[in-house]
Amino acid sequence: MGDAAAKKTKVIHGKDMTAYGVFRFAQTYRISADALAKIGPQMSDHPRRLLYFQALENYLRSFQLLVGTTPEDVRDYNHHFADRLTACKALGLHLPKDIQDFIQSPKRSKEYVKIRYDYKLDGQDAPWQAERTMERLRAVVAEVEKAVDLAVQASNPEFIMLGDVKLTKISGSGH
Repeated sequence: MGDAAAKKTKVIHGKDMTAYGVFRFAQTYRISADALAKIGPQMSDHPRRLLYFQALENYLRSFQLLVGTTPEDVRDYNHHFADRLTACKALGLHLPKDIQDFIQSPKRSKEYVKIRYDYKLDGQDAPWQAERTMERLRAVVAEVEKAVDLAVQASNPEFIMLGDVKLTKISGSGH
């Protein structure tokens, strides 16, 4: 292994997406989770929960990008919802206290890990049975979406015109 292997460039996936693009990306996760509700859990509600968590994370990422946080710094938060929300609040995101408390609860990061890796499905001994959070999670995501949408729309997202059609840019590089 030479110097080239030691100096690998850190890949920042999605670094060219605009704040609006990340917002729309978050909406696709939320819409997909809502659609899964119509068919109900087959063996587990893990997929729906995971989609809501992805939506939540991307709404917060969108806000960070909107107010000037670099893609590299946004990426550094990984799946740490509490830390990401703390940063967003410091940057001006306003959410009701009960929404903040839900996101910043230590249970959220544990739940996020469990829905990705726990082999126990919806049996009575599943770790999260004591606190069924699906509807609360859905409501929290809706509140965060509403708050970030207001900020995105107030920012007057960049757009391009194709004839009479106005298209809001979702990527800064055209990729």
